[in-house]
Amino acid sequence: MKLDALIIGSGISGLTLAYILGKSGQRVCVVTKEDRIEKCNTYFAQGGIVFKGINDSPELLVKDIVKAGGKLVNKKVARVIASKGHEVVNKLLIEEIGVAFNKKGKAFSLTKEGAHSIPRILYKNDYTGKEIELKLIEKVKSLKNVKILTNCMAIDLITNTHHSKNPEERYKKKEIWGVYAYFTKEKKVEAVFAENTILATGGVGYLFKHTTNPDSATGDGIAMAIRAGCEVINSEFIQFHPTTLYLPYSNERFLISESVRGEGAEIVNKDGEAILKKYHPLGSLAPRDIVSRAIFDYLTKTKEPCVYLDLTKVKEKYNLKERFPQIYRKCIEKNIDIENNPIPVIPAAHYFCGGIKARLNGETGIKRLFAIGECACTGLHGANRLASTSLLEGLVMAYLCGEYLKRKREKLSEKRIKQIPEWIEPEGEIADPVLIEGDIENIRNLMWNYAGIIRSTKRLKRLETELLFLYNTVENFYKENKLSKRLIELRNMITVSRVITKQALRNKESQGCHYITSEREEL
Repeated sequence: MKLDALIIGSGISGLTLAYILGKSGQRVCVVTKEDRIEKCNTYFAQGGIVFKGINDSPELLVKDIVKAGGKLVNKKVARVIASKGHEVVNKLLIEEIGVAFNKKGKAFSLTKEGAHSIPRILYKNDYTGKEIELKLIEKVKSLKNVKILTNCMAIDLITNTHHSKNPEERYKKKEIWGVYAYFTKEKKVEAVFAENTILATGGVGYLFKHTTNPDSATGDGIAMAIRAGCEVINSEFIQFHPTTLYLPYSNERFLISESVRGEGAEIVNKDGEAILKKYHPLGSLAPRDIVSRAIFDYLTKTKEPCVYLDLTKVKEKYNLKERFPQIYRKCIEKNIDIENNPIPVIPAAHYFCGGIKARLNGETGIKRLFAIGECACTGLHGANRLASTSLLEGLVMAYLCGEYLKRKREKLSEKRIKQIPEWIEPEGEIADPVLIEGDIENIRNLMWNYAGIIRSTKRLKRLETELLFLYNTVENFYKENKLSKRLIELRNMITVSRVITKQALRNKESQGCHYITSEREEL
């Protein structure tokens, strides 16, 4: 299989790019390891996407982005996103894709979220991501030159310098020619070649015991990029969302959107007392890193299992069942009546502010390899992401990447491709799933306990030692056994966990999502 563009990942960035390139006539293939194309972080995004508020300006949005992300924000990138963002949302999502954001009369409804100066967030009730994802799937499926492959997991990027049987290739500039892909149902590996390979694989939330992400968020694209020699930056900055549904005796976490607080909900203790003002003047709408640490600190000191979201002010403005139908249904399913009771919540891993170093058009340091969306790091988020900029960045990156790839076409010769060997699989048995799941749970516990909301040098050093031992064990295990989806995910999880730990250890300064202390101290 040889393509113009191979897109790995099926969230907002991957599908938007497929739509743009497909419309231009390119041969495109979107692959996902899942059996359903919609299983991705985009689908589970509740809150919304940054648009343009009343009396808003690019300068004001940049100010808010910097306020959340600190001095590490790439201001040049922030200015581009702030100036082009609402135009791309309007042109692509609203006019072409047909996303039905909420309206009041003829005007779009706008809500406010943490660290935003004004209401500027477009939303579709509390399932904005689902609305965007399903509309994108519908559009992409209508394009005959775009192929969608489910149950297809990329194992590794194919590089000319490493994989080619032609010894002269090792002296040339490194290029990516596609991937070795594992077809999970057929249990076979094939090489998929493309003139351009685009990683749109999302984040790393499933590396942590508690997360808002689906179990597909195992850092696959980032791990493949690391093995191919790509630079990964800012990986110590893992954003923890302050409010996920707390369910006793369960690791299941369900996101309670920040828009609930944007509409007036307060974080309170079991006695109904607001607890955030002592930590930050913005209270419950302070930046996510501050709110998450404040809750963590409060729970540690009080030994309480959770805090609560008081929706009294929200009920004064909205019918909760209509404004937040998904959250309402989930809580009712768990026997929580949010009409009359507060919602129990705790923080959980949510978003990866770091990633594969990339320009806004997705270009990486390796020829023919692009990274867009959450797996990429442009510097927009700095040390902490501003709420609802994730979908916006993924959309704008896909748009700019698409425009770039429509202009820049560099053919990949058949002669060079023929020098790539077929995949050779070990002669061993299928890897023991009990061992795989044990290692995965071990990683998730280690990352949550030692690289979580509050870190220390001692914890990170212990984590580095534990992960090195586990890495060597997993690599040997991987080489000796036949492939499975979970084995590939395990290998990717340990690879990315080690990079996060190394970069967290190297950064001695508390910044945004990365809060490091040698002693327990007052926040």
